[in-house]
Amino acid sequence: MKKNTTILIMAVVLTLNFELQTSNLYAQDIHFSQANMTPILINPANAGSEYTMRGILNYRSQWGSVSTPFISMMAAYDMNFKSPKGNKTGYFAGGIFAFSDKSGYSQMKTTQVNLSIAYHLNIDKNNTIGLGMQGGYFQRSANIEALTWGSQFDGYQYNPTYNTGESPDFTGISFGAADYTSGLVWTYRNDQDYLSGRKTLINSGLSMHHLSKPEIETQNLVQDQLHYRWIWHSNAIIGLNTEFTLLPYLFYSRQGSVNEIMFGSEVLYMFKEGSHYTKNNKGMAIGLGSFYRWNDAIIFDIIAQYDSYTLSFSYDINTSSLNNASGKKGAYEIALRYVYPNPFGGIKSKSRFD
Repeated sequence: MKKNTTILIMAVVLTLNFELQTSNLYAQDIHFSQANMTPILINPANAGSEYTMRGILNYRSQWGSVSTPFISMMAAYDMNFKSPKGNKTGYFAGGIFAFSDKSGYSQMKTTQVNLSIAYHLNIDKNNTIGLGMQGGYFQRSANIEALTWGSQFDGYQYNPTYNTGESPDFTGISFGAADYTSGLVWTYRNDQDYLSGRKTLINSGLSMHHLSKPEIETQNLVQDQLHYRWIWHSNAIIGLNTEFTLLPYLFYSRQGSVNEIMFGSEVLYMFKEGSHYTKNNKGMAIGLGSFYRWNDAIIFDIIAQYDSYTLSFSYDINTSSLNNASGKKGAYEIALRYVYPNPFGGIKSKSRFD
């Protein structure tokens, strides 16, 4: 057991050493305010760490008050491959996600599909540590004909008849590249139906993205690569009593010189408890939450849970210098999640400890 744990830790440390190699930052990644609803986008080791099966749909619309909205959509699925007989050593898990992101007047579009594989090692009856790897391919494109250029300003106003000054060959952007991520996650739980009382689940991990530093230069003029990005994340489900559950979330990301810090919590109120031994009664809960993304936005959300389904809606109130143009209107997100087994209890998850 000690040998297996050492191997897992060494593998992640070697991966994180890539961060010592610095370079200029030219692009940033897609992100959602409801980071807790994008587990395998953040860390491939999250696959299979909490549920036997989990499927999530996400939609985000941003900056509609300033320009053409930035639209992000994602679908993700993960599950564990644990044998029905159980395995005292650990278990494998896998996942897949696909997203599409379209930004601004240029209609800069990114489409990506990634596959994840993870192994979760049982430390004891309450703790696992998992190592995940992820690989996929992204495609980016843009329509520059929709853009305006400084050379088309005639001294008084924009004049579309003026030459853009760009090369005639520069009529559009389209390129693709492979992309890889690795991560480590620790999971603790003291019971299985943690929405039914004083139960606790903690999930915390570290991931490194863009291990191959994919090239994103379109004109072959200068080297332009995605910078390494590392993410630390931590969330918990804490049953305060039989009615209220606390759902805190912490997130830190660094990509080149750009940092993103987000923290906050949701409070869930269970007004109908599910059956523990049958499927006759479905558990129901509602909740509210607030989060702060440092120097950028205050985020409010509302949650509704019914059996295995969770529907959440969030809204970003912009607090950065852009609020002069946005009128503090940032973004809204909708997420729908299905998990098996449901968190109200009744059926045992294969990802839970025996």
